Amino acid sequence: MRGRIFASMTVFGVKGRRSFSELISIKAMTGTVKNPTYADAIKRLNSCQSGWELLEARREAGLKLDQSAVEAMRRWSRRIGYQTSDFDKLNIVHVAGTKGKGTTCAFVNSMLTSVQKTLGKPGKIGLYTSPHLVSVRERIRINSEPITEEQFAKYFFEVWEGLERASLAANEDPAVKPVYFRYLTLLSFHVFMREKVDTAVYEVGVGGELDSTNIVEKPAVTGVTTLGIDHVQSLGETIDLIAWHKAGIFKPGVPAYSVNQVAIADPVLLNRAKEKNVDLRWLNINTALKDVKLKPAETFQFKNASIAVALTAEVLRKLGISVKENEDGTAEVVDEGIPHPSPPQKTHPPPKVLPEEFVQGLESVVWRARCETKTIGKQRYFLDGAHTEDSLEVASDWYGRTVASSNAKRILIFNQQSLRDASGLMRTVFFNLRDKWNVKFDYVIFCTNVTYKDHRWKLDFVNFNVDPSELRSLTLQKSLQEEWQELDPKATVLAMPTIEDAQLEVERISKDVGEIDAMVTGSFHLVGGILSLLEGEHYGLESTTKLDEVKGN
Repeated sequence: MRGRIFASMTVFGVKGRRSFSELISIKAMTGTVKNPTYADAIKRLNSCQSGWELLEARREAGLKLDQSAVEAMRRWSRRIGYQTSDFDKLNIVHVAGTKGKGTTCAFVNSMLTSVQKTLGKPGKIGLYTSPHLVSVRERIRINSEPITEEQFAKYFFEVWEGLERASLAANEDPAVKPVYFRYLTLLSFHVFMREKVDTAVYEVGVGGELDSTNIVEKPAVTGVTTLGIDHVQSLGETIDLIAWHKAGIFKPGVPAYSVNQVAIADPVLLNRAKEKNVDLRWLNINTALKDVKLKPAETFQFKNASIAVALTAEVLRKLGISVKENEDGTAEVVDEGIPHPSPPQKTHPPPKVLPEEFVQGLESVVWRARCETKTIGKQRYFLDGAHTEDSLEVASDWYGRTVASSNAKRILIFNQQSLRDASGLMRTVFFNLRDKWNVKFDYVIFCTNVTYKDHRWKLDFVNFNVDPSELRSLTLQKSLQEEWQELDPKATVLAMPTIEDAQLEVERISKDVGEIDAMVTGSFHLVGGILSLLEGEHYGLESTTKLDEVKGN
């Protein structure tokens, strides 16, 4: 049930036998480095990527994660000196969901930071999110700032060498490491423990039940944002299966909150809460948000802010800080002086009046690549890393509503490397904009996720999970080009080899026609690449020739 398989299952035809364990671990680079740098760390981290061949074989064999994935994370934690109960000290806010979980985490982090400025506590606030846009360091933040390159390298190699020493002591292969995301999750716990953060906000990577973040035993509070269809290979193809996985972050006696979900998800979340002895509270949009200036001021964003307010108030309560509602209709944060040693058994109603710190925190959030607008001369870029049908519908609604009355020429830059999903995702953008907003693009550009024209990538962008031959041949891009041209014969539709080619084409068109409204969407790799080009982030490049040599690790 729930799509689980036996761990003994193997995949043949890719470098011999591929086992289930390679979904959670990988043979990576080995050895110590004298005076290690950030680039050294990222190269080793990239060697932990699964590789496109293994991922393709996994899909064909129907391999999915099972409970041994979480057990492996616990084992790796012990090998670098931690019991998972140690992480309870981090007072974790754990957030799962399909849509809005990253934004919700950003809201919580920002409100906590605003409270910190008033009360001087919490002292240090950790934030772990994914994916990154420009630098891997963005995933691990303290007091809203990405950890420095020096910190990243230092803590990265403490974990790396600790795992190798433990493997050698156990007569095991020191080259075996957690795969990319699991390694970063392990690193985040180590960073936050070493830096002694007072509270940490964790965004789930995939699902919840089997996610690498789900080794936390007693978070301060958990939350589930809006559910939809995502990661069907891992979670299942229906909302109820996906809801089961998301509710896996619920922990006995730890309060949990959820936004209102589609009907089929409700009983699943309720049953999971009952199984785990969890008090689950459903949240409508908080009326206290009516005058808060959220960006963008869309319904989905008010749902994200509503659950963020509840989660923030709950973790503050555990830290000994309360939200006091005054008789004059205002509210303030009050340091009660005595932290609660464990989470309360029950949830609390979210504040009906928001203290100024909450308002400032919500209004000041800039969560990049989520409905982000950036203007360069006559070019206005609408940037959103949406990569599911639901999120692309939200992103195209935002674009359509904004540009419907604009006279600027419209351009779409789209990247999605999934052969199975790309057509459906692209069609979501086309039909949603045409049918709901009467918006069509004058120009459409399909590009790969390679950043630069000289076919080099920023080290932080290296991606072994895409077949390099597909990138060279533009197979997918040309297929999407033909499909869009059939949908809209009047549009100028192009397939381009790199993100830089696409961005330069926007500049060229703008010189000819003037104002441009360019929607950039389909993947975070694409949006991160565009931002690097627009903002001059060229540090640490790797050629695609070197990537070809790796052949999926």
